[in-house]
Amino acid sequence: MSTQHIASAAFVKVSIGSPSGNRVAQLIQRGGVIPGGIDEAQLERLVDRGLIEAVDVEDADETEEEETLDEGVYKGVNVKDLKADLATRNEGREGDAVITPAEPGHRPQIVAALLADDTK
Repeated sequence: MSTQHIASAAFVKVSIGSPSGNRVAQLIQRGGVIPGGIDEAQLERLVDRGLIEAVDVEDADETEEEETLDEGVYKGVNVKDLKADLATRNEGREGDAVITPAEPGHRPQIVAALLADDTK
């Protein structure tokens, strides 16, 4: 688990960058995640004033997602061949019928899109 900071005020202005160097101001709306690169002292001041709050979040474990995907017939097929299969299947398709992975260059997403198309 890790700690993130969330804006609890309507708007919060934060300074990103080194306290002794160049800094960039950013406005965060209520509910927005406070980005990295903010000085710890500034975070503490904002928490003390009630403008942001610290929340514990679970770390995303991407390797677990990849392991739980049953690749079926696509196990061991390289990305180049998966993309070629996508292109072949998409020939003649239009609109919503086109297979579009959520992340076109990410192997698990390509496999998931192909598996979803197989079940149609």
